[in-house]
Amino acid sequence: MCPAARAASPAVSAVRYWTAPDHTRVVIDLSEESQYSTRKLTDPDRVVVLVVGGTVGEAPPTTPVGDGLVERVRLNQLESGAQVVVDLTKATAYNVFPLKPYREKPNRIVVDIFRGDVERPVSAAEHREIEAGLEPRVVVIDPGHGGEDPGTLGNGKLKEKTIVLDIATLLADELKSRGGYVVHLTRKGDYFVGLSKRKQIANDSGGDIFISIHANSAPNRRAVGSEVFFVSPRGASDQAARELANRENACDLVGGVSPDADSDVLSILVDLKMSDNVDKSSDLASFVMQRLKASGTSACTAKQAGFVVLKSLAMPSVLVEVGFLTNSDDVERLRKSSYRRQYAEALADAVDAYFDRYAPPQSEAVVTGEHKVAPGETLWSIARRYGLSVAELRELNGLAEDATIQVDQVLAVARS
Repeated sequence: MCPAARAASPAVSAVRYWTAPDHTRVVIDLSEESQYSTRKLTDPDRVVVLVVGGTVGEAPPTTPVGDGLVERVRLNQLESGAQVVVDLTKATAYNVFPLKPYREKPNRIVVDIFRGDVERPVSAAEHREIEAGLEPRVVVIDPGHGGEDPGTLGNGKLKEKTIVLDIATLLADELKSRGGYVVHLTRKGDYFVGLSKRKQIANDSGGDIFISIHANSAPNRRAVGSEVFFVSPRGASDQAARELANRENACDLVGGVSPDADSDVLSILVDLKMSDNVDKSSDLASFVMQRLKASGTSACTAKQAGFVVLKSLAMPSVLVEVGFLTNSDDVERLRKSSYRRQYAEALADAVDAYFDRYAPPQSEAVVTGEHKVAPGETLWSIARRYGLSVAELRELNGLAEDATIQVDQVLAVARS
């Protein structure tokens, strides 16, 4: 009689992670369904998951995270199974749960680490996103002006800073309700944020796209409708765009900051890596223009201009002027909360359309230790994604300081 076939040992095939504003999610891919145990240890603080009888497969032994909540994820082979250690920056609440295979996704164990003392249950919508293996798309929304800087006034009463904050908040809520988005606002209330700080917030967030929201003004009170701008390294597309950019750039002077103070950062514009971001920004602007028109929300044109808030961002970016507060018809529309909600929904449709074309790349490098360069990526953005410094990424790949990278080039992102 033949002995019974021994069940295959579950192997850890990959470790993936995503950072959200309120938690960090670590996903452990397994070759087989497995029993597991969890515990929380201190000195140093860490969450430990033991895959009973499991083995450390092809996943790298260490996955750097460094997002302020999770330092790294480590794999250890023990006699009792595969040990997954999530190193924390400090003790905090956590949640662990399993997921069964879904489409091309294998068995998984999910570890959520929360920014706070109370764990947040996983919603049904989030479960669907996890099952589908979707990485969140990070959108940074920038409501213009604020605090001592009211922006343009409509009919002497309607403040630009108030209108754009409401539309930005509605857009953030709409994207979150659709699922698959992590949204950051550069301001959430009536306070002043300098242009350099807005750029810093956007770049630090690891955003996939940036949308700055403003309201327009013009000497010609018949000027009506929306305009959407994307950055031009070569200057504005017309005189009106130049004058508008000068006016918006000067808003920093209200807060006592010169918009030229960041000139060393603005020099990044001469780098050729900007060209792909300009192309993608142009596409994003086109989607905004199309969705505003198609929904009947607003007439809209797309232009280029040298807005400081758009320059040197590490992501495709647009600035949307939602209407002219010097035009009585636009003012009347923007007064209505229903119209502002309709406007936000049209912008959300444009964001959806953009990501239908440019979906964020999946983290296959956690399996292979390699990353294939996608259009628009830079050494800086790739290094940030895998918790490396640019110097470490160069060292791993033997790249000189003046070396450039090409689309489809394969880079090592983990030490062998």
